[in-house]
Amino acid sequence: MTGLFNSRAFRVLAGIAAVAFVTSCAGHGTTPKTSFAIPTTPQSVSPAQIPVAPMAKTEIQPASEMNAIKPMDSIEPSNFQPIPGTATYSAASRDGSLWVLSDQPAGPDKYIWHYVNGLWTNIGGLASRIAVASDPNTFYVINSGGGVYQYNVGAKTFTPLGGGASDVTVGVDNTVYVLSNGSPAGTDQAIWHYVAGAWTQVPGSGVRITGNWDTQNYNVAGGTIASNGFYIVNSAGNIYYENATGTFVSLPGQASIIVPTFNAGFFALSYPASASGNTIFYYDLDAQAYSTPGGSAVQISTDTISLYAIGAAGGIYYSLLKTHGSIPVTFANNSGITPAYFTLVGNNPLDRFDPAFYHVTASGQLVQVARADVGADGTADYNIPFPAAGTPFNVPLIRAGRMYISVGAKFKTPVNSDLTVAGANGWSDAKNPDFNIMFDDFEFDYVVSRDSGQPGLGLNTTQVDMFGLPLSFTLTGPTTGTNTAGFKPGAFTQIMDGLAADPTFKTLLVPGTVPGTSITNLRAVSANIAIQNTLDNNPGVPHFANATYYDNYIASVWNQYKNQAFTFYSSAFGTYTGAVNGNNQFVFSQPNKLNLVFSLPSTNDVIIGNGKLVTPCQDPHLPADQAAACGEIGSSLSAGFNRGTLLVDPTLTRDYGNHPCNTQFYYKNSPYNLYSQLMHANSWPSQSAPGGAAYGFGFDDNCNQSSVLIDNRNPNSLTVTVQPF
Repeated sequence: MTGLFNSRAFRVLAGIAAVAFVTSCAGHGTTPKTSFAIPTTPQSVSPAQIPVAPMAKTEIQPASEMNAIKPMDSIEPSNFQPIPGTATYSAASRDGSLWVLSDQPAGPDKYIWHYVNGLWTNIGGLASRIAVASDPNTFYVINSGGGVYQYNVGAKTFTPLGGGASDVTVGVDNTVYVLSNGSPAGTDQAIWHYVAGAWTQVPGSGVRITGNWDTQNYNVAGGTIASNGFYIVNSAGNIYYENATGTFVSLPGQASIIVPTFNAGFFALSYPASASGNTIFYYDLDAQAYSTPGGSAVQISTDTISLYAIGAAGGIYYSLLKTHGSIPVTFANNSGITPAYFTLVGNNPLDRFDPAFYHVTASGQLVQVARADVGADGTADYNIPFPAAGTPFNVPLIRAGRMYISVGAKFKTPVNSDLTVAGANGWSDAKNPDFNIMFDDFEFDYVVSRDSGQPGLGLNTTQVDMFGLPLSFTLTGPTTGTNTAGFKPGAFTQIMDGLAADPTFKTLLVPGTVPGTSITNLRAVSANIAIQNTLDNNPGVPHFANATYYDNYIASVWNQYKNQAFTFYSSAFGTYTGAVNGNNQFVFSQPNKLNLVFSLPSTNDVIIGNGKLVTPCQDPHLPADQAAACGEIGSSLSAGFNRGTLLVDPTLTRDYGNHPCNTQFYYKNSPYNLYSQLMHANSWPSQSAPGGAAYGFGFDDNCNQSSVLIDNRNPNSLTVTVQPF
């Protein structure tokens, strides 16, 4: 599940009272000024015309050079935790890693280090400033001679861009800004912008410059802070924001360093700079007020999850921007089958590069999967019994999680030899240890949103592989209030009976008896999984035996659009016109673009969404944007066939805003995917899926028909219910 936490940004440090910008005993600072002049624009020479000071060539330093932990110097221990190593400058990357310049060797230029997964790696070369792009494989440095370089992590190469620079930053659009070094040190320097190999001077001047990665706009007392601009601090400590249009916004206070967050504010070190440390402040652009989160430093950076600070003695520290708590989850087992268990496994929520798998314990702790957990059958018992009715269980942050629910028996978590967790297989492997129990799962992501800076939760029921239990979810949070997704009471019986009554789709059922019940089917697998089981000749599992189920329908669609116009609205690539030509090929065209040509697909192709629906998109001659548009057309055709719309609606859309989806035609005209139809008909509706939000086939997210629930602003609670059968 991707792309879940990307809505409107909100304040990083919610709940911290706004206070005056004052001197703190933990550092040094002055009271704010409220008005000052717009920065001047000095005459300056382009960095392209200044010789680039050569990059020093250094041997790779051993990681042991960065293993020592410095004393806490003036950082407040209650707020910050130490990181091994010593630094003079830092740049936090949005991928969760940290770049620093160490305190070695002697002289103004220092070694370059990268901190990932608790390990330091040295980069050959020396620099005096460093800035990180949104692409984690690229960063920029300047050295004390003013040389500006781009470094490619994969190629391990420095590319010179220009000379005569004193500070460097990267904007949200990945273009580079520098301050010149043409004026005396400590005075305001000209600003230059590097785009597509060319340098251009922009208005203004200063001694520090920092790109703004927040994509939202904010109306403040001094004007509008729009995305894609940058912050400036001048030699008097005054703070400005320069928009991409060249207009300025003056901001209150004085600072020696500004570090913008991704979400409605910036951190600042007080003015003037002191070698013994400066107070850390936070400015909230929504409230237009300063607060003191605590601590002091000589240099700071942030990646929206952590604030990194360098102390006066060079120690490196971090403080989480938001207390990482948990979400109370209430479980309800209304199935009539006992006992009921849940198992929650996933990855490290604070480090997306950590390859290890974790599980949640009965005490609500996230613990790494260990070899001692795994039994002789290759599975682990991470089951937690459903708490008593109405008693919440506090679920901690977890990334890329799966929550498995089982009734009547414990779920066995398959663990690979490398301690990665394998997905349970209740659809294509009759020997899987969970094949004969009643279970189901849902995708679960509970991490700090890089957009809001707060814990965000996204979950999604998915029946792309199978339907095993009628699970429903109610999420309560500040973004959308209270919302419910998943299955309605009685859904299990309705779905099983509906499939059993159809000669084609009854083969999707997995027979089995649950002790103490009259249930005769454990689950149903999806049509596309049953097709794959047939193709793979898997024994003892459901097969989809009717390989010609859609053949007449496919032929009718191809014939209809020999004489009728067809239109596809893409999400990002414009409108395509479709028509079937004399060679019985469905051709999608757009002016000045290559034609996208689809041959007649098979039943298997349209149910799964592969084969001849993806073949034209793999043409190596297609430009990347057209290949992406082709993929959208192929997936949307698959969705149209599964929903039975293509003979009654001559349009398909991935552009949900300007061209709404015609959901009134879904599953009204045979043939259609009965499995998917039953999933939707027995699920709770959403605004975009009035016929029921579910995930019945591979591309059921086309037109927002899936059952995703999201709240990225610290949601209040979640209820998980096993509905009555």
